[in-house]
Amino acid sequence: MLKKFQNHINEKLSFIKNAKLLIAISGGVDSVVLAYLCKKMDLNISLAHCNFNLRGAESDADEDFVLQLAEDWELEVFIENFDTKKFAADKKISTQMAARTLRYYWFEELKTQLKFDYILTAHHADDNFETFLINLSRGTGLDGLLGIPQVNGAIVRPLLPFTRDDVEKFAKEYKLQWREDSSNSSTKYLRNKLRHDVIPILKGINPQLLQNFEKTQHYLNDAKSIVNDKVDEVA
Repeated sequence: MLKKFQNHINEKLSFIKNAKLLIAISGGVDSVVLAYLCKKMDLNISLAHCNFNLRGAESDADEDFVLQLAEDWELEVFIENFDTKKFAADKKISTQMAARTLRYYWFEELKTQLKFDYILTAHHADDNFETFLINLSRGTGLDGLLGIPQVNGAIVRPLLPFTRDDVEKFAKEYKLQWREDSSNSSTKYLRNKLRHDVIPILKGINPQLLQNFEKTQHYLNDAKSIVNDKVDEVA
């Protein structure tokens, strides 16, 4: 995976190679692997961890883990604590939406104040497919079917070509340590229900599900380009 990651950066995301990068790190396997891969490539990275204070001692243990990881890897790290439940109540939004809003607002603050060029997140191919299914189930247009963009302004997602299995196998092969978020096992949230109950059935029917989805996304992107060209002609 390391070689594939290096090739992917060189071929598709070469603009981050000489940039100042901030990696969003939860302490979970995805973000730990992303940080490790970037470190192995000698990219200019710092870490940013959000403590949303939603899981009591578990949230604090995640923070401690990230602080120790940054020390072990000799990386600069930023930590921010949020009263997520209060923010959600004040804004009358879900806890998940509150956490997302707080996270990206803080990342943007760090980027602006400390002059980071890009913010890297550890979304991978499974996350992308889950987002596609969520948008599809709620009713969406062409943009919603395109899933998670690899580059969206200053947000870059270098792991999108890789599956959750790829990431976990790499972490085990290199004996990396990470934290498990207990809330990920709950099917209370739609994303988790899809992850645990629906997608395994789809993968059982077609083991090449994610590879075929990637092809579909290329076709949808081509379709969007054609539509945009036609709109521009009319305009």
